[in-house]
Amino acid sequence: MNTKKYIRTTLLTIVLSLLAHLSFAQKAVVADSIDAEEAFGKKQVPQVPLEQCEHIDTCSIAKFAIVTKDGKQGIYDLEKHENVTEIDFDVADLFRRYVSEEGIEVFYFYVERGIERGTIGVVGENNQTVSVWMDNPEYVAKLDECTTIDSAIAQKCHDVLSEGLKSLDGTYGQVAVLDAQTGRLKAWIALEKDGEDYVEGKLLKQACSPRVLTLVGITPRLADINGSLKDKMDLCGGVYNIGDSISIRDHNWRSGGYGVMTCRQALTHKSNVAMFKILLVNRGDDAFCIWKKITSDEKQTNAMELAAVFNSLYQKNIITFPTLQADSVTEATIDRIKPLGRKYLQEVLIGLNKGDGIQASYAPKKVELAGIYGNYQGKDIENGEHKLAEMSFVGLFPAKKPRYALALFLNRPNEPIHDSKDLANGIVNNLVEWLTKHVQ
Repeated sequence: MNTKKYIRTTLLTIVLSLLAHLSFAQKAVVADSIDAEEAFGKKQVPQVPLEQCEHIDTCSIAKFAIVTKDGKQGIYDLEKHENVTEIDFDVADLFRRYVSEEGIEVFYFYVERGIERGTIGVVGENNQTVSVWMDNPEYVAKLDECTTIDSAIAQKCHDVLSEGLKSLDGTYGQVAVLDAQTGRLKAWIALEKDGEDYVEGKLLKQACSPRVLTLVGITPRLADINGSLKDKMDLCGGVYNIGDSISIRDHNWRSGGYGVMTCRQALTHKSNVAMFKILLVNRGDDAFCIWKKITSDEKQTNAMELAAVFNSLYQKNIITFPTLQADSVTEATIDRIKPLGRKYLQEVLIGLNKGDGIQASYAPKKVELAGIYGNYQGKDIENGEHKLAEMSFVGLFPAKKPRYALALFLNRPNEPIHDSKDLANGIVNNLVEWLTKHVQ
């Protein structure tokens, strides 16, 4: 028998079968790389004795186990007493046994490593492997090559986020800090609940509260319609009827809502009626469709991206993003906000946190903050009920000449209810006040 030909045929069979069974991961599979024992050769896998492993989890098929060492996982054959793969995965899990028409028995494992995910097929007879890897669309970044991270800021973010998650019974949290002048990343931390503890998590895209993005997106439009923050508008007691039994409501409509206010007062109280009226004058018949889209559609972003966009919209006509490679950044021109519109946005974001602004009672006392809180209710996939809550904040400080841009998300069960004040006192103010002192 031609051994090399047999190996080649076996591995090609696995590759084809592997690609056929990857639909568990995503609807359309685009493999970034396929490793068939490095072009049909046999890899030499470092062998680690079981007694050196921290955990040994037997799979549903007892032939294999998932072994853990130094926080990494690998596949181990309990019958042959050998490591099938290196112990270098973040996640490994057996999900399928398959027997081909030729009688080849293959075991498939789902694996994750860094920002990639993949599937490994293991031939039962000889533990030859084939792996198919692709980018994981949920994982957005890794920081191995970023040289602008400030270790002190990163550690403080880790500690404060961990304590905040504990106090709010969070399941996942993410915080990012940028240098507001250069746009470079100073810290980006993600933590997730693991039993009673919080461990390092993946930097994921997350559902973001539309309340954060709506005010930021609509306020500059006041300049487009030649309006002024001093102009007065009737907020209709918190309910604005637009026909066909459809109405726009403020958060306090049940208690009578707001009456006549200046645009500044209305926006610094996060009035939906005020924002919709501005949009109505700006976009006419298209206003309601735009409103529905920006307030109802789930927005997916991450803390670094939100901080970068917010920082750029607040300060200049260029959006600056860290590339996460060394200290480089990319820039893109913003041409849709007039200078007067940016001035209005600045005044409103500062006004939210001072005077009679709706966030003033829990704003930090020793630094002027330009920022906004939001909340978002996620839906349970199976029955559509509200099960999860997302709490978020994005802002800059000091407001007049920003030094830092800060953004964070926190996911938690929807009950018991927590509001923005809890997020401010539990995480945001701690970081804002510490970072203000940290400025060199």
